[in-house]
Amino acid sequence: MKTQHNRQRVSQYKIYENILNFTNIRFQFQPVYVGRFEQQNVHISVNVLSYDCESKGFCVVYLSRHVSRPHHVNLLLLEDETTSKRHYVLVENMSRLVSHRTKHNGKTFFCNSCLHPFSTRQSLDNHIPYCFHHPAQHVVYPDPENPNDCVLKFTSWNKQHPVPFYLVCDLECYLVPEEDGEEEDEGKSVRVLNTHVVSGFACYRVTHYEQYKKPPIAYSGPDPMTKFYEHIMGESKLISDIMSPCGC
Repeated sequence: MKTQHNRQRVSQYKIYENILNFTNIRFQFQPVYVGRFEQQNVHISVNVLSYDCESKGFCVVYLSRHVSRPHHVNLLLLEDETTSKRHYVLVENMSRLVSHRTKHNGKTFFCNSCLHPFSTRQSLDNHIPYCFHHPAQHVVYPDPENPNDCVLKFTSWNKQHPVPFYLVCDLECYLVPEEDGEEEDEGKSVRVLNTHVVSGFACYRVTHYEQYKKPPIAYSGPDPMTKFYEHIMGESKLISDIMSPCGC
């Protein structure tokens, strides 16, 4: 509900005073009252956004779970932390409000839950059923100018569990062209031109136990996959015997 002229004047909204149900809702209006407002006004759904100064982006303060009501409203909550004053601004165009989140040159369609932009309505409709299974999310992008923020590092070294044995394997293949004139499978748009055929393998046992270290095993010859399977099963049995409680 909005007026077309002098929107900043409270008097323009007096006509809605008895249309909306504000029973047991106190003012200043806080986000915790939005759920009660939706219960008492079943034709309206409301989302509340705010601006996060630390991440320099918008986040969802209240996410409505009513996605099929006739009227939906997005409100931007402006808050002065020093005075605790709040002011709500109607967001008429979400695409313009959060356009900085995409490089798409044109209208975008945003998910009200995670504020992720989509270039088509169909993409958004496909996304919503999965996104609404989770609470409202706030996506924060790393700062490209801060090396400590934009580089992913593993720091929890104390939480690592050492693996006493593992195998590093590599299979070598060659390409065999498909025979000309072979019929394509119905309904498939990709035609197979070549087939990978295994010609050999290499396997290296990695361990910190010196007595069980040995050079890599390499094989190239007839029936390489059978030889590879036999070698892997032999390594598995050997490691299982080494790690068994009796040590045999």
